[in-house]
Amino acid sequence: MTRVATLLMSIGLLSLGTTGCQDISRFGTGPGQSYCGRIVPGGFVREGFSPGVTMRVHLDADHLYDAPGDVATDDGLFADAPLRPIPQLAHDSLSTLNFGEGRVRNLLYGAQPTQGAVAYVILSLLDNEDVEARVLRGAPPTDIEAVPVGWFGPELFGVFPLTRQSNSCGF
Repeated sequence: MTRVATLLMSIGLLSLGTTGCQDISRFGTGPGQSYCGRIVPGGFVREGFSPGVTMRVHLDADHLYDAPGDVATDDGLFADAPLRPIPQLAHDSLSTLNFGEGRVRNLLYGAQPTQGAVAYVILSLLDNEDVEARVLRGAPPTDIEAVPVGWFGPELFGVFPLTRQSNSCGF
């Protein structure tokens, strides 16, 4: 291999190694701070949430894998529910989940609503230091299934663009 080719490969490998190691401590919320935002209004990306519902997230960027923070909504569906890390993700390729540009990292947690089964919360830490939250639980039954939804609660899907604020989001 020529020296030029070796140099180019080394530069390429070095750049691959540095893209995954970004400092995310800047995403933590300090005392009196929250990430706040209303749900995306379109019905095609909203299920189980009222139009206009607001979400609040507290995030401890130093404890993303043991005690990352909590989530609440102004309708009471989530009431300061702890974000629950999924330990097995540290050893699974799902931990490298990436969808869309402008995201520093995507994090997957469980959170217990006030009613029904645990929901998944995906937090996308964005380049502009905002956070985008997605909440999902369940899936509609097929025509041939007769699955009662009561045991896990209603299906949930919502997208919440969140910005850091120096308050508790008004609730």
